Amino acid sequence: MYDMLNARLQQQYGCFGVVCRLAKRWLASQFLLPHVIIIVWCVYTSSDTTPFHSSPQVGFLRFLHLLSTFDWKNNPLIVNLNGKLTGKLQLGYFTLLFRASKPFLLLSEKLSATSTDLTENGITLAKNPDSKPSLPEFHAAFSVVFVDPSGHLNLLADMTVFTYKRIQHEASLSLTFWDDPTVDGFQALLMTPKSMLRTYDNVFKLVNLVKLQTSCKKLLLLNELMDHSGNYVLTALPFVLSLLQRGLGERIHLLVHSLPQDPEWPVDSAPPKHKDQPPLSIGLLLNLEHALSVLERGPPADNPKAAEFRQLWGSLSQLRRFQDGAITEAVLWSGNSISHRRFIVLKIINHLLELHADIPKSCIIVAGGQLDDVIACGIQNHTTGEEESLEVVQSYDDLSRKLWQLKDLPLSITSVQGAHQALRYTQVFPPVPVRLDYSFFEKKKNRLGLVPKENNPCPCYIAPIKGNGIQTLFNLSTHQNGIVSHDDGLVFRIQVAYHREPQILRESLTPEGMLIYRDNAEAQALELETLHKPFLTSTLHGLQQQYGCFGVVCRLAKRWLASQFLLEDIREEATDLLVASLFLHPAPFTPPSSPQVGFLRFLHLLSTFDWKNNPLIVNLNGKLTAVEQTDIKNDFVASRESLPTMFIVTPNDKKVSVWTKEAPSVQMLQRAVMLAAESLRVLETRLDSGEKQDMRVAFRPPLEAYDVLIHLDSKQVPLLAKAVDPPVNTFQRGTHGGQPYASGGALPVIDYDPVRLYLSELRDAFGDLALFFYDPYGGTVIAVLWKPNAFEPKPFKTSLMNARRVKVNDDVATTVPNVEAILQDFRIIGEGLVKRLELRTEKWVV
Repeated sequence: MYDMLNARLQQQYGCFGVVCRLAKRWLASQFLLPHVIIIVWCVYTSSDTTPFHSSPQVGFLRFLHLLSTFDWKNNPLIVNLNGKLTGKLQLGYFTLLFRASKPFLLLSEKLSATSTDLTENGITLAKNPDSKPSLPEFHAAFSVVFVDPSGHLNLLADMTVFTYKRIQHEASLSLTFWDDPTVDGFQALLMTPKSMLRTYDNVFKLVNLVKLQTSCKKLLLLNELMDHSGNYVLTALPFVLSLLQRGLGERIHLLVHSLPQDPEWPVDSAPPKHKDQPPLSIGLLLNLEHALSVLERGPPADNPKAAEFRQLWGSLSQLRRFQDGAITEAVLWSGNSISHRRFIVLKIINHLLELHADIPKSCIIVAGGQLDDVIACGIQNHTTGEEESLEVVQSYDDLSRKLWQLKDLPLSITSVQGAHQALRYTQVFPPVPVRLDYSFFEKKKNRLGLVPKENNPCPCYIAPIKGNGIQTLFNLSTHQNGIVSHDDGLVFRIQVAYHREPQILRESLTPEGMLIYRDNAEAQALELETLHKPFLTSTLHGLQQQYGCFGVVCRLAKRWLASQFLLEDIREEATDLLVASLFLHPAPFTPPSSPQVGFLRFLHLLSTFDWKNNPLIVNLNGKLTAVEQTDIKNDFVASRESLPTMFIVTPNDKKVSVWTKEAPSVQMLQRAVMLAAESLRVLETRLDSGEKQDMRVAFRPPLEAYDVLIHLDSKQVPLLAKAVDPPVNTFQRGTHGGQPYASGGALPVIDYDPVRLYLSELRDAFGDLALFFYDPYGGTVIAVLWKPNAFEPKPFKTSLMNARRVKVNDDVATTVPNVEAILQDFRIIGEGLVKRLELRTEKWVV
């Protein structure tokens, strides 16, 4: 019967089959196809209904529109097969028929339904429903009800109300993106898989499912257990989810779950046991407005609902008096930092499941927060840096106010702008106030600063925070790169800038006295520092206020790039814009609300974006219209050969891509894409395993491809404690605990990193022969890769004998790199810093 109806509809409406396949492909991209199979019937009975059978796209749009907007509660959906039902449908409707375990559904040609609400007032397709089991009887046994024409089979018997809500959510979201002219709806909705780990902010695993047997007893579900033939997993799951929904309340927007596939087994062997099923995954879409709250405030003590609140929370519920004078039931969770408060949701789940379902904490594994250690700040509180970043911004605001209050200056201050990444919450390890241990240093005569005593380790690295301003009158000194202000334990570098200076640098006079304008590297560099950076910092600072985890995602992304030796190629500003695109253009997802999800999406973006054929448009503040974005893409295609490999567009940078103009190269971008894809695969596999595993493996660089490894003395690495695998024993770096001195104290050693200086010397001396790679955050290895053409013999010239030796073949003198001398120079230049050299290839003869 179904084949006949489908063939007839396909013959009548040529796009019927295409719409069906589009609908199924959309469900597959949402990972909903195992739960649902859709059969779409395009029906319109009125002669004045606009035909749409010639356009599969319109048909698919109407399918999404119906799924997300149809009033299932108050209206029936009528499918008028063969025109046997009277009435007028203003649009061509689609009906969704859900499959639980049957391969197909049987429908009568004449279909009519009464009140429809799949979770409260289900649909029945029976001709004479009065003679069949009633809908209330079905609702007593099932969460979602859709009865077949026989009146005895619920087609949605195994579907939970949470899966139904998930389908509605995804349909509404997809329709929103499809209507957005700036989104490639086909790529986002039909070609981008939405795994649970990348879609939902928190994912939890229920392991050791045999414990759900005890839950059935605790929740008094023995009758339901018999209805499911002893399958305690399917029996307990809806009740466990309802319990979590009550407890989490406003903290979440959506609660979803996975359902294991029905297992297959040989007919001559015993069926698999329920306890052997894979772990169940529970996904949460967080509401950040309430998700991190430490207080769960209940009803007043004299309210009848107070007893229900106490029953839900058990011993954690206490009577508390609040500042407004109210005395209510409340639950208070511990959380001294934002990173700790992200685990409140896990604490709620652990408590409720153990209290009401006898599911111990050992059976609940969270697939989130496992990457926090790589950007951890603070020794005592072990935070992820949000509080430290906020302190930096507050200190900068205080400095800015002091600058504005300066009087009697020869020039007026027109603006004070922050340019440093710490002021947009994206520095991998935010600066923290330090209290110097003066016994570690010596003070030179006639100098304000300090230097470490001989034979002491490299002092703590203190990076100055850059801003554009003017000299202050409090605890400052001059520095080779500007004026330095040391206050509240933080060091700020202040540079004076004039807004017309880049334009003046472009001016020049011809011999005839004509004033002309020519762009040059000096003007571009100054413009980058004084215009583009402050604008980017202020814009991304606002983005952080809108999306609380933006800064942490940026820091995770930069930490990964640094650990893979890529941060010098994909510079920090470009990384911030890549992450910003995940929040401003999240299709097909919602903006991430947890750092881990944002980081996984960053890896997916980096590894799958078509960098060759498309620009990455980051529409900061929504300033770019759809027409402008189309023009940008057309200009990009027309000028592709002359544009950077990675092209990032912002409202203030439509044609140049200032942050990626110099790097990365094609080779380095290809390596970044490869490493991102592999890191994403490793992380998702480990997070999805249901076991606690080491996630730092994705931050450990593969060293097999490099020719020489220069191992460094860890005592001279100032950020050793920030390494991916920090040593157990660290060195005293000239600081100790406690609050910084009120006046700031003596000026510490600023911006001193011996490894970076050594690396700079190596590149100056041997940059034409090799590439040098290093992790600036505590790396103890410099990786050397010989350039492909480094060992090609070149004609002998006395002016080109640097690091080369003469080789004579057939009376022809050529030069080749003198590897033995080069390696010896590595040791000599890095004396006191280089521990040993490791040769890993034999591309040369020593």
